Amino acid sequence: MSSVVSTEEKGHEIEEKSDKFTSTLEPVLEETEVGYQLYKEAVHEGVTWTAQEEGDIRRKIDWYILPCFCVTQGLAYLDKTALNYANLFGMKADLHINTAQFAWFASIFYIGYLVSAEPMTWMLQRYPTGRVLGMICFFWGIVVMTTAASRSFAGTMVNRFILGCLEACVTPGLGLMTPFWWKLNEQPVRHLTWYCFNGVASIFGDFLAYGLGHATGSRVPPWALIFLVLGAFTTCWGAFMFLTLPDSPVFAGFLSQGQKIIAIKRVASNRVGTKNKVFKHYQLIQAFKDPKTYILFIASIAAQIPNGVVSNFSSIIISGMGFTKFQTTLLDIPGSVVQIVSLVLSGYLAGRFKNSRTLMMFIGNATCIVAAAALTYAPRDQKWGRLVAFWFTSFQSVGFSLSLVMISANVGGFTKRQVTTVVTFVGYCVSGNIAGPHVLLQSEATIGYPTATKAMMAGYVVKTACHLFLGFYMWNSNRLRDRDAAAAGDNISEEERTRRAEEEGMKDVTELDSKWFRYVL
Repeated sequence: MSSVVSTEEKGHEIEEKSDKFTSTLEPVLEETEVGYQLYKEAVHEGVTWTAQEEGDIRRKIDWYILPCFCVTQGLAYLDKTALNYANLFGMKADLHINTAQFAWFASIFYIGYLVSAEPMTWMLQRYPTGRVLGMICFFWGIVVMTTAASRSFAGTMVNRFILGCLEACVTPGLGLMTPFWWKLNEQPVRHLTWYCFNGVASIFGDFLAYGLGHATGSRVPPWALIFLVLGAFTTCWGAFMFLTLPDSPVFAGFLSQGQKIIAIKRVASNRVGTKNKVFKHYQLIQAFKDPKTYILFIASIAAQIPNGVVSNFSSIIISGMGFTKFQTTLLDIPGSVVQIVSLVLSGYLAGRFKNSRTLMMFIGNATCIVAAAALTYAPRDQKWGRLVAFWFTSFQSVGFSLSLVMISANVGGFTKRQVTTVVTFVGYCVSGNIAGPHVLLQSEATIGYPTATKAMMAGYVVKTACHLFLGFYMWNSNRLRDRDAAAAGDNISEEERTRRAEEEGMKDVTELDSKWFRYVL
């Protein structure tokens, strides 16, 4: 009997300590976890909503937020790859440089990207996201315009380095922000929609370059006009973003107070929280102990070696098949169309069918392997067949963009998610887009750049293996967690487990520390 009393007393003591800890923790969470106060209100008041109300909120978010993400991503891609068009219209000749030096313009951009990736994501964590993105967008537009004034190798290198430093916040930042607005099943198609604006921007850039390339009466070279027009538009867009893009649903002026509560409660179901303003060192350490971080890092390196070739030298590769410069500009468009369709379709399917993300990644990667093999080994006189194969390498965006979706869906704790994203983009920069441009050798121009196409194929193979291993690792982790829960007697309903995982996520608990968390495959 005494032992029973003792156990009860101990239970009350633990419960009291837990209550004290929670009461101490909650004021901190209300101050640092964006949306936590609204989440508490929703839970306390038992807020419910109809499918129509949720649909209205989702449509508002799609209408106001998604276009901002799309245009910003498109401009970032277009401004950094404008070299592709400038090279076609005489930039290399005007700067008196060779192909090897020109490749360094692509590489130095990513060195700047690498240097400022972590500081930029820290700024996005600490300060209002819309203000940070808008201000940076404004200044990188100015840098793009000044590229037109560059007339030396050294000056252009400095210009591209600064541009890389400024653009480092865009794709990682938008990836971190996507879970603020959309639920798990809504994220893939939205994420891949804004990412597919790389392709939309490429099409716009092709037509812009085609038009400006005919501006023969201008005192400004056509390649410089391209930078001036793009930079001016980007600067205006940055000012617009600064004034209009909210940090999260909490600050969304287009939502009523009741809609803000529902919007926060909706995304709480992602189980990874929203945005926490405090950098947590234990989450930094945990990120570097997590195998997922290294799998994504290696996959990113492998993915960006071919991307470094395609993004910066598609015009050279296509023209090397025997097309004129104006034909090349237009023949680059179908590859962008393939990229857009593959991204939107795979994003829709990944959101529509449960645990299909890994499958979509595999299909995209396998398509690239076949396309790169055809590009490498098809007869040289089959230029149209090789051109079609080159277009299908645009499927490469599917695997990489869905790996970013994997981070937003499967990494809990804002600091840990931020660090994992940065590490992934370190791989994106270091051996990928820094080294990638240098596998295209000018001496191989007459034989179709086989070193570059073989490097592309090798990158696709390694990326495929990494993504398959990532899927297996997460599936096995789910299996082990289910087994441990059964052994511990935690036989609760799926609905209750999801609720507990949601609550842990809103307290900025990582996925490894939350025993209720299960990976989305």
